[in-house]
Amino acid sequence: MPVVKIGLITTLDTNIGDDFIRFGICNLLRDLFKNDQVSFVYVNKHKPYTVYPMWHPVHLRNVANHIPVIRNRAINAIENQFSKIGFSLFDNCDLIVQCGAPVFWPNCSKNEWVKPLWHEIVGRLYKRIPVLNLAAGSCYPWERQYQAPGSSEDLQYISSILSYCRLTTVRDRLARSICNFFGNEVPLIPCSAFLAAHGRKADLKESGYILINFMAGGGHFDWGQDIDAGQWENTVNILITNLGKRHKLAFLCHDEKEVFLAKKIASGLPVFYPKTLMEYFDCVSHAKFGICNRMHASVGMAGMGISSVAVCTDTRLLMVSELGLPVHYVKDVDADMLTEEVETILKSLQQEKERLLVLQSATLDMYKSAVRKALSYEVDC
Repeated sequence: MPVVKIGLITTLDTNIGDDFIRFGICNLLRDLFKNDQVSFVYVNKHKPYTVYPMWHPVHLRNVANHIPVIRNRAINAIENQFSKIGFSLFDNCDLIVQCGAPVFWPNCSKNEWVKPLWHEIVGRLYKRIPVLNLAAGSCYPWERQYQAPGSSEDLQYISSILSYCRLTTVRDRLARSICNFFGNEVPLIPCSAFLAAHGRKADLKESGYILINFMAGGGHFDWGQDIDAGQWENTVNILITNLGKRHKLAFLCHDEKEVFLAKKIASGLPVFYPKTLMEYFDCVSHAKFGICNRMHASVGMAGMGISSVAVCTDTRLLMVSELGLPVHYVKDVDADMLTEEVETILKSLQQEKERLLVLQSATLDMYKSAVRKALSYEVDC
């Protein structure tokens, strides 16, 4: 059986949302290459030099890091010199894939993987090895979306990575408009995390939990928008009181900080903190609805047919809206409004489940069609 080796630029051991994105892409690629043996090479973009084997001389940069005074100059010299000799883990791959996540955000050109992964490796290999940028998203302050795509440095960086990729797909309409700014017409397809559940479906029993994913201030960052974190916490407290009269509630947490906050807000409610995707799917399968500050909590549940309402601080909301789910900027909501919206949606959960699962199937087909076309050689369906 032929072996297809695929290099993945991803995030490892950071957040389960990143696992959703990567797992969805792996499901897609296994489906596309189902007549082949697929082998994945995972590289954590936050530790970009792990793309080189341990024997590679570029790792002398770790020694140079301990040299005072000339440290930065020595590290730069080592990186510039030894990255040119190749032999990265991606050099013998058949395909390289950037796995989702925000790709466009303020000062995105200053991230730690720009030079070592995009310019030094992808920029060297893209004419020989196809590169796909799948489920690329935007992450700009909700109140300042008009500032995208950003500084001249960001413009140069975004232009470069778009030129390296044989295919870019985006997961939200702002990301699409950024690509259009550079003359790139790209497919808008729901986030690959929507494909992570891979056939697993929720029960949606009336006795199921409404899961609350809570973050301080409603999201990862305030973005200088003067968000009142105390007001959002108060809103959630009232929401818990309102919904708790008629429904079972529990917290769904993605990290230890969220566990701490959940116990602080409502110590009497169950707190679920799944550490793996399988644990996550097992936990969520007994839910009937979600109220989420993390967008991949909404997308992950949607992949099992569970509807939710998403509240956040930035344009990651647009990713959830592509699933036809309600989204709100945190400063625009109050407890009564959310209570009414949740109760309304709860009346049509089965219809929503069917709609989401039909959309999931269509999403898989859209990705398969786009990738087949981009690779320009026959891929078995």
